[in-house]
Amino acid sequence: MQIGFLARDRREAFCLRWIGLGVYLFILSFFFASGPALIRNLFYLFVLLPVIAVIPWRPWRLEEYGGYFTLSALVFAAYSVVASLWGNAQDFGFFFKQWVFLAIWLCGVAWLMHHKPINIQRLYILIIIVAMVGALVTVLYFYIYKNNALGTRLLGLGMVENSTVVAQIYGVAGLLAYMKSLFASNWRISLGFFCVAIICSLVILLSQTRGSALAFVIAACVAMISVRPKSYVWLPQVILAALAVLVLFFGFNVGDILQERGISFSERDVIWRELISRSLARPLFGLGYVQDSRIIIPDVDVFHHAHNSWIDILYYCGLVGLMLAVWHGALIANSFVRNENIMPLYIWWIFGCLCLMTNGSSLLTRPDAQWFMYWVPAGLLAGLVMRYRRGLS
Repeated sequence: MQIGFLARDRREAFCLRWIGLGVYLFILSFFFASGPALIRNLFYLFVLLPVIAVIPWRPWRLEEYGGYFTLSALVFAAYSVVASLWGNAQDFGFFFKQWVFLAIWLCGVAWLMHHKPINIQRLYILIIIVAMVGALVTVLYFYIYKNNALGTRLLGLGMVENSTVVAQIYGVAGLLAYMKSLFASNWRISLGFFCVAIICSLVILLSQTRGSALAFVIAACVAMISVRPKSYVWLPQVILAALAVLVLFFGFNVGDILQERGISFSERDVIWRELISRSLARPLFGLGYVQDSRIIIPDVDVFHHAHNSWIDILYYCGLVGLMLAVWHGALIANSFVRNENIMPLYIWWIFGCLCLMTNGSSLLTRPDAQWFMYWVPAGLLAGLVMRYRRGLS
């Protein structure tokens, strides 16, 4: 009996180290992966395997796996899976698999944080370093090596090739660097992190992704108001930011680019109005999910999602699904704490929610760029908040 206990104990300790490394690799891979296949393979190898090697064989305690944060997320995701039955019942297995992946991520990360938490500040630093190098390589490759004109919308490399996705991914890193600058102990360190934030946010500007740019500004303002930094922190930043804006507008013709892009919604307003109108046919339960979704709007185009996660949920899952999603979001928002370790994740999550209002589909997807904007910070937050509530750092 004692030997069996020790064997399980050693196995759990090994798997905690395994998934601890996996969290670093999985999150950082979003910046260098050549495509979603690598991200998913890392997820299977470093997150899924250690979780299924331990969690199914141990007692279930809700607080150990993220509490109501995880429960609400999995209830919403389970309802989304059920909604496929009146969308296309043959797709039930596909969506159930996504539920399993989400459950493994949320429960696995919360279990890790409960027993052997990763160094979250180290994770922030690694993201910032990898993103800074990636941003410089991306910009130089696109405009110098590929010799594209400055007014051309920036495309990323590998998985983040899409202009909107590259803006979202690097926007997260820019906000993390900005948060580090706000919490810095002296003005030199603060200014250093702020310069990194500018480098990452330059990707947003050059990609000309207006939704991500607006989300970045709002999230940065929330960060500033929440932290309330000393004057030696925010004053040099304001001066440097003003100079950067002047250089961009007068040295790189950003004003002309903005004028050319205008303030149009790129047909998003047409999609949103149409889907909200169609949702009235089945307001409570939605039209149901299908794997290969096609939204045909005559005389406009064919779309695969609503370009707004919340409208997408309303359209396919109805008000019931939307309220379940709001329940999960409200739990996260209401848990807000002013903590140097946790607060950057709130800003990350807020930025993700805002970005998904202009370019997002259902939240029940395979591990992909959309996960990085919502489920990655949500999972880390659940684990850290539950640990914080236990009085642990």
